[in-house]
Amino acid sequence: MNYIVYSGELDIRKGGPAGYIANLQKGLNNIQEDKIRIISKKNLGNVISGKSRFDFLRSIIGKSDFMVEMLSMKKFVHNRDSSIANELNLIEFTENDVVHVHSVLDFLILKKYNIRANVILTPHTPESISEELVEAAKFKFRNARLTLEKYKRKIKLIEEMAFEECDHFIFPSKESMEIFSTFIEGFNKKMENKNIYFNLTSCDKLTYNLNKNEFKEQFKITEDKFIISYVGRHNRIKGYDLFVEMAKKVYEIDKNIIFIVGGTGEIESDSSNIIDIGWTNDPGSIINTSDIFVLPNRNTYFDLILLEVLSIGTPVVASNTGGNKTVNSMTNGVALFENGNVEELVSIVLELKCKKDVLIQMKEDNLNCYQNNFTLNHFASRYNDILSKINEFN
Repeated sequence: MNYIVYSGELDIRKGGPAGYIANLQKGLNNIQEDKIRIISKKNLGNVISGKSRFDFLRSIIGKSDFMVEMLSMKKFVHNRDSSIANELNLIEFTENDVVHVHSVLDFLILKKYNIRANVILTPHTPESISEELVEAAKFKFRNARLTLEKYKRKIKLIEEMAFEECDHFIFPSKESMEIFSTFIEGFNKKMENKNIYFNLTSCDKLTYNLNKNEFKEQFKITEDKFIISYVGRHNRIKGYDLFVEMAKKVYEIDKNIIFIVGGTGEIESDSSNIIDIGWTNDPGSIINTSDIFVLPNRNTYFDLILLEVLSIGTPVVASNTGGNKTVNSMTNGVALFENGNVEELVSIVLELKCKKDVLIQMKEDNLNCYQNNFTLNHFASRYNDILSKINEFN
């Protein structure tokens, strides 16, 4: 039997494991594949909690490294399996089973239950998960001065153990693997003895609630404006500071270009030509209205948002890193700039603004690329082929 084990909730609109597995599940349903069982936290809907009381407690707890470390370890390590424990206990796993996990912390769950099966790991973070969890804790408890060194070391040990012990890996592409050599010691050497498979991450076609005219009317955008967009976390690893810097430089040259962004984070959208919508459950309306979408990640794995943009067709300017390079090799609708080079980014968007015919062709190329490579049926079929290869060794 084949299993996918994830301790969180699935959400087809999210990046990371939640969106990856939800999209894969939908694709498997589309092709009527029923030999893969997905074990994940059940969606219980909106849970109402005492927000004001929690905010008060958070401000107190957040002053203590010890308390934040203890609560974080409890949530993300010791009790991580609580939402799926009953289901795992009811299954008699065998050595011939294939179990696919999407986090090094979920790999640890398999060890906890002594599950002896063929384990596949697909990591999803463009940085060490220890860094990601520490930054998340600082943000949650509103204290950037927290060090959380013990917590960071413990998570790092789990991460190194998972990459050392796991035998099978699925990555979206060869280029998407590059980032791991920056935070997994001896990554390239470790991978020499692993079974590595590639399956391009895919997604459902992105929908939108507002057409271009409705969106422009709602946000009082005149027809003559050229629109550049960004959707994602407002942090450094996503390159949002580079996006803001680009907007400021463009404003000095062409005040007819405006920037629309969705998402939240610690970096402010402090440029007068940026319309910051904040968190949104309708990123499609932003992307569909845009003339260009910019993806300036400093580090990237294989961004779901890039695939969603392809599904609408909007031309993309992206940093020359990770999975962005893979997609660039598959379509002329994704232009690359040197990672971190704001001057080059500004130059490319200004040049494209003057080439309407090129933008039209880029949109067509992106739509074709999505249809030929990134639909959910393609995703699920490739996944089935990989599982068949692994099962042949059993």
